[in-house]
Amino acid sequence: MHALASLDEIVAFLDRILEAPRYEAEEPDSNGLIFRAGAGVSKVAVGVSTSITTIVGAAKAGAQLLVVHHPTWAAVDLSLRDEKLQALEAAQVSLYAAHASLDCAPQFGNGWVLAEMLGVRVDATFDEYHGGHAGVIGAHDGSFADLIQRTQRELGVEVEAHEHAKTCARVAIVTGGGGMTTMLDGARTLGADTYVTGEGGLFTRMFARETGMNLVLATHQATEAPGIKALGKRICEEAQIPWEFIAESPDVF
Repeated sequence: MHALASLDEIVAFLDRILEAPRYEAEEPDSNGLIFRAGAGVSKVAVGVSTSITTIVGAAKAGAQLLVVHHPTWAAVDLSLRDEKLQALEAAQVSLYAAHASLDCAPQFGNGWVLAEMLGVRVDATFDEYHGGHAGVIGAHDGSFADLIQRTQRELGVEVEAHEHAKTCARVAIVTGGGGMTTMLDGARTLGADTYVTGEGGLFTRMFARETGMNLVLATHQATEAPGIKALGKRICEEAQIPWEFIAESPDVF
């Protein structure tokens, strides 16, 4: 039988370390407690998105709190948002979201965690995002081939890679949907010869090629999973209760 922690105390801890209130003005309903199902928590589940998979997985895992990076947005999920909130209520699982707050958290945010996994020594941040910086940049020892191999090994996915530079000495990272050309250009002005993100489109690929930057697209889901896992570990250490990562199907996202 696991100890019972206070939901309010966990929320207060997360709000503090993530500085969630500072992001609320620009990103309402995306940072902080989204749905309250009860007062006590004996297990926490974490996931990248508020999907049916994570909600069902959290319930099956016996969790009373689901902490996600992507909340359920009405503009994205449409009618599914109400269905997801109803599923949370039926399962008696509370929902906490850390969107921009986790993207921008110094030292333990999404980009920082991925950089450490990939052997990138962060020395600066960039990409202003809702009051913080979502991008990290730093030195990398090794070739572009080394980076590709390590990314695939650490994240467990096949990456899309485009080599346009002779070196891979300064790597910029914006996890998830960081494929905007403005983001690549911001990294380039800071001396990056290589850019790692989750997903990008035609113009992402074209801009990287025409400016001579290496580009790695390692999927939205895979690049942001490490950050939410690290947050789950921090919650566990603080509240002294177990946590579990709820994975999506490996062939999507």
